[in-house]
Amino acid sequence: MTDFSDEKEQQRLQSYLNIHLKNDKQTLPLKGQIEALQKKDRNKWIMLAVNIAALVVFGYSFYFDITELSQTFFLIIVAVFGINVGLIYYQKKQLKELVEYLRWKEQRGI
Repeated sequence: MTDFSDEKEQQRLQSYLNIHLKNDKQTLPLKGQIEALQKKDRNKWIMLAVNIAALVVFGYSFYFDITELSQTFFLIIVAVFGINVGLIYYQKKQLKELVEYLRWKEQRGI
């Protein structure tokens, strides 16, 4: 398990908590916050799957000339969905780190 005793690290993770948990969720005990973050992580899996499916569908329809999309429009779609997949993956990493941090706080009794 990672050591989160550095003050700057704790401030960074606290700002992530402010982003990912709304005010009503931040008042929950640590176990409730962990459950809320894990639920959010599961929802990110669904979003990731939908975005990857969109990439596959657009790619398949473009490759086999099923659609009349121009190459420029297709590249824009791929770029937008590709960036979205990258951002969702980054958020999933943040959520995983936050769950680790809250478990660390729980063990320390902070």
